[in-house]
Amino acid sequence: MLIKKILPLLVFLSLVLHAKTINEAPQEVFGSSPPMNYLLYAINPQKMAGLNFDAKNLNNDADERYLSKTFLELPVIGTFHSTGAGMNVETILKYNPDLILVWEDDYLHEKVSQEIAKTKIPTLTLPFRKIDAMASSILLASEAIGEKERGEQLSAYTKERMAYVKRVLEGVQPTRYYYAEGVDGLATECSDSFHVEALNYAGGENVHQCTQSNLRGLERITFETLLGYNPEVIIAQNRLVYNEIVSNPLWQHLKAVQKKRVYLVPNRPFNWIDRPPSFMRIIGIEWLAYRFHPEVYRADIYTQIKKFYKLFLDVELTNEEIQQILGEA
Repeated sequence: MLIKKILPLLVFLSLVLHAKTINEAPQEVFGSSPPMNYLLYAINPQKMAGLNFDAKNLNNDADERYLSKTFLELPVIGTFHSTGAGMNVETILKYNPDLILVWEDDYLHEKVSQEIAKTKIPTLTLPFRKIDAMASSILLASEAIGEKERGEQLSAYTKERMAYVKRVLEGVQPTRYYYAEGVDGLATECSDSFHVEALNYAGGENVHQCTQSNLRGLERITFETLLGYNPEVIIAQNRLVYNEIVSNPLWQHLKAVQKKRVYLVPNRPFNWIDRPPSFMRIIGIEWLAYRFHPEVYRADIYTQIKKFYKLFLDVELTNEEIQQILGEA
């Protein structure tokens, strides 16, 4: 209830603070973090100034089937939110976008804002971390770059689908999950981490209860600790982790592996859950609810995936392509 009261105020303050600095219709916009840059792609890829890192990487399977060639050929400007390509004031000024979208996170927001302020380029800060803030953030960003109608479509869809997930999961016992990352699967996230907010929202309960201490996450645990947790479901963040879990006999001691409830997060064209936690979480949450609670999630997941891809990515999928995306082929 509290976030519903606060979000309208945040939106109002953002509009007031930036009304005099944002151009009426910016032509080149840059997201200083991956969640913001991917959001720009969903709204209007033609207005993107550049990328945070290479389009194709371990966590994403980006190709021309799902993304425009223009996007794939954009220059890598960098980001403050990664160990990859770095970014500084000089780099930003070199490309000189009309507007920069800033991700309001708990760790680097102040630093990023201070650095970008040195460029005198207008900025807009969005509370995109929280799932319930995505719809309003999408609308605010769209209005700021002169794409209000597009924003209203994406925002309305987001609000409707998240409301559906909340409604069907009301009163349902959470599914105990383990989020497997890294190369060996023994890196994970704390229960309060923004890296697992989509999993929690979808009716999951993280077995690794702790407080996130840094932006990157990737907390190390031992297999003995994991064995003690013995989760109902394992969500593998990337293909390397998934292959390790299903091929290493040691993992067969876990209930989730024995019952074949180990799932690889889809990543075409971007990861559906995390790294980065982008707008793809909208369909990712539905997929997770479908995996966590098949007994109550009654929506046709294939139909929802088709709708999402058409609206957000302008891609029409076949059932066969969805099977490939979900790893069911």
